[in-house]
Amino acid sequence: MLTAGGAEAADRRRLAQLIMPAVDVGEEEKALAFAREGAGGLQLQWGSYSLEETRGFTESLREAAEVPPIIAVDYEGGSVHIPLTLGLLDLPSNMMLGAADDANNTASLFYLAGRELKRAGVDMTFGPVLDVNTNPENPIIGIRSIGSDPALVARVGGAIMNGFKAAGIMTVMKHFPGHGAAGKDSHKVLPTIDLDREALERDHIAPFRASAAAVPAAMTAHIIYPALDPSEPATLSSAVIRGLLRDDIGFRGAVLTDSLDMKAITSWRSVPRAAVLALKAGADLLLIGRGDFPATLDALEAAADSGELPAARIDEAWSRVLKLKKDYGLTESRDGEEDSPFDRAYLRVSGELSAKAVTLLADRAGLVPLPAEYKKKRIAIILFGPSRFSAQALPLYKGLLHYGYAGARQYSFGISPSARDTEKILSYAREADLLVIGSFQWAQAQNSAQTMTIRSLLGLGKPAIVISLMNPYDAGLYPGAGAVMATYGISLTSMAAAAKILSGVIEPVGKPPVEIKVSPSE
Repeated sequence: MLTAGGAEAADRRRLAQLIMPAVDVGEEEKALAFAREGAGGLQLQWGSYSLEETRGFTESLREAAEVPPIIAVDYEGGSVHIPLTLGLLDLPSNMMLGAADDANNTASLFYLAGRELKRAGVDMTFGPVLDVNTNPENPIIGIRSIGSDPALVARVGGAIMNGFKAAGIMTVMKHFPGHGAAGKDSHKVLPTIDLDREALERDHIAPFRASAAAVPAAMTAHIIYPALDPSEPATLSSAVIRGLLRDDIGFRGAVLTDSLDMKAITSWRSVPRAAVLALKAGADLLLIGRGDFPATLDALEAAADSGELPAARIDEAWSRVLKLKKDYGLTESRDGEEDSPFDRAYLRVSGELSAKAVTLLADRAGLVPLPAEYKKKRIAIILFGPSRFSAQALPLYKGLLHYGYAGARQYSFGISPSARDTEKILSYAREADLLVIGSFQWAQAQNSAQTMTIRSLLGLGKPAIVISLMNPYDAGLYPGAGAVMATYGISLTSMAAAAKILSGVIEPVGKPPVEIKVSPSE
């Protein structure tokens, strides 16, 4: 076991413990090399594997390492689809959880999800997202946020942490000090949130302050906040990490960077140089995504040798990473994880939450529940969205069939339909007596072709229900719809709940966790 001490501060293998590269499950040789070189953690990204295959992969990584790496995933649900490719359960979106506002069931759900993570050999989830989505046109947060009310975000976020903690999973509150007001995507550019300190504290920092004592780790945002630091993004800012998070809020856990290979960082600095600056500013574990692991390690070693990175700062970061591993049992021998599946219990709890969350925003034409006459008529379910969500969308169609709407047919199209697609869509719609249209927008007005196609469908004059399948701010784009619903993401249970509401099996009780501008009547 490596030991802390100023004399060993520049030890290459100890510096490696401060780096977490990303790998796909299929990149076994690369991942094993990182583990052998002493990487402090490994972020699992894409794969096409069962849970058992993912567990075999994670076990091989631990066996290869002198000090077991932290195995982490982005396990948020909603628009973050990666976990499904690793054989993990399909989480509801955070905004759906906010709409349900049920702390007990949320904690239960994430306990069960955490047990699945343990079975897969995963130690850490990059969540909960504590960003308060105050900007309806936020291009990257949207339904990843619990809502626009800081108290709601803190309450539901705390339930997520409690559930994962009970299952022995490390949680990471993100993206500190708040990504919800951003108008740009930090994967592509470096955003600025130009709010004064009072507004930041009231609307965005508050959930992080409320959660700081309960969470073992925090992730920084690649955003400039002039009220906190006029020149550096939070990830590289001592004023934000040391001044605000450590000294003001009193956070004592480990600080992780968001991935340093995002354009918000690499447009200005290389990944290795950013890693040095982030560690110097107070970060402890450096996520480098697809960045160059050996080059990053070289840069840390050179900065340590030159004195740019003080030995005390390296000791501090290394000690926090090691404490995470000790606190969560990574440095001890592991008994075999229980293999009994939790899927049924998970789906039951997720179904209860979905039933509380799916929201009827407007019913101008009295279409919800569907009048009994439509059990003998033709219903065209026309859904827009990425093909990877097709399986999760099916319970809407299956549910309507199950509840007696035998004339229902489902048609799926991409986010941005072509002119040929639109002709086909309109032909299906003309043959139907009722339209159920699934609108899929990452952010408001982002997919104009889809918006125009849906408006053309509504222009046919047929009874129509629009379901906002992802970011709910698009609900106000369709005043011609007879009814408007929101599911806050596509999951097996949210779509099943939508089918039950349309069929009159359950009442719609969900309330929007963000302000959505949609008039109840024309």
